Amino acid sequence: MIKKPTGYDEAAAYTGEFQQLPKGKYVCVIKRVATQKSKNGNEQFVILYDIAEGDQKGFYQKMFDNDKSQNPSGAKWRGVFKQNMEGKGLSWFKGIITSIERSNNFTFQWDRDDNEKTLNGKKFGGIFRRRQYEAENGNRPIVTELWQIRSLAGLSEAEVPEDELLPEGPGAGSQQAQANAAPPSMVDGNGFMNIPEGAGDEGIPFL
Repeated sequence: MIKKPTGYDEAAAYTGEFQQLPKGKYVCVIKRVATQKSKNGNEQFVILYDIAEGDQKGFYQKMFDNDKSQNPSGAKWRGVFKQNMEGKGLSWFKGIITSIERSNNFTFQWDRDDNEKTLNGKKFGGIFRRRQYEAENGNRPIVTELWQIRSLAGLSEAEVPEDELLPEGPGAGSQQAQANAAPPSMVDGNGFMNIPEGAGDEGIPFL
């Protein structure tokens, strides 16, 4: 006989399952912005965002609430986008700021105390793709990631890229295949860096 544990009826049922965000184009809202140093010492622009409209509105808030109910002290906000601000990443960073400015009809004020807070609540257009990567244990999961930030006006004309899948067979060991196999949190040649939904424990606690 299996006896029901104390508190069983009140406990949340943790199955480890959660809906993955479908790829596509979404109106997103900024929850918080910060800067930080990468492991390589590069200055990074970090956006915590959520889906602002449509059927997936509040997707990352729901995910965070679910994680927090299971692990209150270790829950992470999963909607995180990182962009290098220096070197090859500078032009991409300027493009992000420009897209946010155009989407909200405002001008960002540089070099002012707490100016990052003026970005909270601002909207932008997000293009989300699906990408496969090779995990340390050899598995090849497919995740949905924020691929590009656009202005809201430019979102309708943007195209969602095809799924980026790892090659199979003899060519899997090529240089390009090794680059594609990098975890989604790695920086590419353009200085673009992001942490996709579902990539594990990486992320910034939402305080």
